[in-house]
Amino acid sequence: MNHPINRILLIIFILALLAGCHGPATDSPVYDAKVRIEPRDQYIEAEVRIVHPPDTCFYLNGDLEITDILADGKKIAFRRDRSQYMPYSAGTAVMTGHAGKEMTIRYRGALKHVINGVNRVDSNLVELALYSAWMPMFRGNRLFEFSLEADLPQEYMTVTNGRLANRRVTGNRCNTSWKSLKSGFDLVLLASPAFVQENSETPGLRIEMTFSRMPRETMIAKMERLAEGMKQLSTVYGAPRLKGLLRFVYSPRGGWGYSRMPLFVVSESYAMELLKQESGRAGDFHGAAHEMAHFWWMIADPDTPYDWINEALAEYSAYRLSEKYDGKAYADLLVDEYREHAARSRQQVSIAETRSDSDDRYVNRYEKTTLMLIEARRRFGEERLDQALHALHRRFAGTLNATTEDFLAEAENRMGPEARSFFSLVLFQKDWTDPAQIPE
Repeated sequence: MNHPINRILLIIFILALLAGCHGPATDSPVYDAKVRIEPRDQYIEAEVRIVHPPDTCFYLNGDLEITDILADGKKIAFRRDRSQYMPYSAGTAVMTGHAGKEMTIRYRGALKHVINGVNRVDSNLVELALYSAWMPMFRGNRLFEFSLEADLPQEYMTVTNGRLANRRVTGNRCNTSWKSLKSGFDLVLLASPAFVQENSETPGLRIEMTFSRMPRETMIAKMERLAEGMKQLSTVYGAPRLKGLLRFVYSPRGGWGYSRMPLFVVSESYAMELLKQESGRAGDFHGAAHEMAHFWWMIADPDTPYDWINEALAEYSAYRLSEKYDGKAYADLLVDEYREHAARSRQQVSIAETRSDSDDRYVNRYEKTTLMLIEARRRFGEERLDQALHALHRRFAGTLNATTEDFLAEAENRMGPEARSFFSLVLFQKDWTDPAQIPE
């Protein structure tokens, strides 16, 4: 089965921004990056300009050499502390005494290592996400308006999670310019000479599938089903906070997957193996449906224990779509797997208290919570549960402010005090295996 793929990146992103360096953040910083990449040499050369830099300290990949740092057009001294790493990334600390109103950072080097099984620069694939610290990372990254100009050999198709502003071919090079769709949405860069793309257009929705070895007919069928799933979730929960574009990339490597809305990146190698299994197509769709559901369910701060709300409601939404499109037999397989993992788990913390760095994060936030919601649907009725979730989304869409208490309040408001008691017991009890065993 293809597990939901957004497992690690949000932890990395948030913890990284809070680690190590300290300094005052300022409003509305702008982040403009230009990078030239030579994939066969694993080499990148970049210049990043930051207007209103939020700190005098940042992190950068340890393999990259800084050639210059300028503050308001003048070179400034800096100190690099290679012993001070950013958690979960390849970034090492760089400190300057002065940032100015505008900072420019120039750097270069060969990225010889594959980071976390995913991040790399080689002749077949360029995949660069923020956790690799291939661009300078500040504590105030969430405030940035990102833009990226990427220069690669012409045969490399380039994909990001941003909006394409310009594409220019000069000789044997292709230059693409991208802008983030929303403040704080850092830009992931993927490029490969093996990429091909299939697109679909329906009223109000464009879906882009980028892949190299996946069967085209599988991609076309998946786009049709995702478009239907988008309509289904919109009917139940209301319009998503982001809409109009879904962008999937089957990256030609192993490793895990992640999302940067509206982009979802998965391992093509894993997907190819998954398709060989009897329920492989259903599993592949389920993982994509979970990530699509984050268009609605990114309403709690992922750096807090409240992140269970995001992952629980995304996984439950994916379960419902799998149930609808792949039938009860496959949905029962999902439930059996949730229960098996919950039974094996003997964690020392409750769901509501699970931290992002906990070994039980996945089973607590994704699987046990979905069992909780499935049981709540049985006890209180699907219509009442949908009303509570719709109200929760409407209240917090576009924010990261939802808390466990907010969830419980909506449950009580729409389903009664017995629903609040049920959810409270499941969320705060430290050791249980199946919410169906909780007395009614």
